[in-house]
Amino acid sequence: MSACYLIRLDDACATMRRDRWSRVEAILDAHGVQPIVAVVPDNRDPALDHEQPDTGFWDRVRAWAAKGWNVAMHGYQHVMHATDSRLVLPFYRRSEFAGLDLEAQARKIAASWQLFAAQGVRPDVWVAPAHSFDLLTLRAVRRETPIRIVSDGISSDTWFEHDLHWIPQQLWSLAPRPWGVWTVCLHPNTMDEAALDSLDRSLAAYRGRLTRVCDVPLRSGRKSVLGRLYGRYFWWRWRRATQAS
Repeated sequence: MSACYLIRLDDACATMRRDRWSRVEAILDAHGVQPIVAVVPDNRDPALDHEQPDTGFWDRVRAWAAKGWNVAMHGYQHVMHATDSRLVLPFYRRSEFAGLDLEAQARKIAASWQLFAAQGVRPDVWVAPAHSFDLLTLRAVRRETPIRIVSDGISSDTWFEHDLHWIPQQLWSLAPRPWGVWTVCLHPNTMDEAALDSLDRSLAAYRGRLTRVCDVPLRSGRKSVLGRLYGRYFWWRWRRATQAS
């Protein structure tokens, strides 16, 4: 199978940089791209306070969903704490969820789901803030929501584990790959003019290989041999990069 690519936009919230998001949205629309958009329903993270709260934010989220964007639950309030918990993805030592007991995590996820439901929005993908979650987080997601797709993890293809479908997220810009499913994570709040122009050019170059969640084949088995090998390679490179920095 030739490579296909998903675009994911992180940190949509009522205090996001609306002009940047409008520019990204216009670029995606021009190329017919329907991304995953990771929404923080009740942002309390000062790092995401780019503007005064937008009273029309949920109207915008509903408009995204209406035109085929996949709305993802991006945690609850995006407030992190330090943790030594065993993370599913050991990128960082902070999390909104990992390290808390199951009931505490479940309360946060249930509260997040209720906020989406109150606005008539039904997220169908889980995206953890900072990629940081543990196995209890996954139990809480399964218990408190009907979400059964995780956008995260390192592999070269989809897989099924912990009673959830996984669509890997391994890139932060479009890059050539010979096969597999590749998710590119973007943060519109921090994209400057050069990054926006680069996105526009890249989407044009990858036209025909950009896909949507509903068109991604969700495998019913665990990671393939190639997926596991790619994961080892990815983490080897990540460790080398972090040690050098």
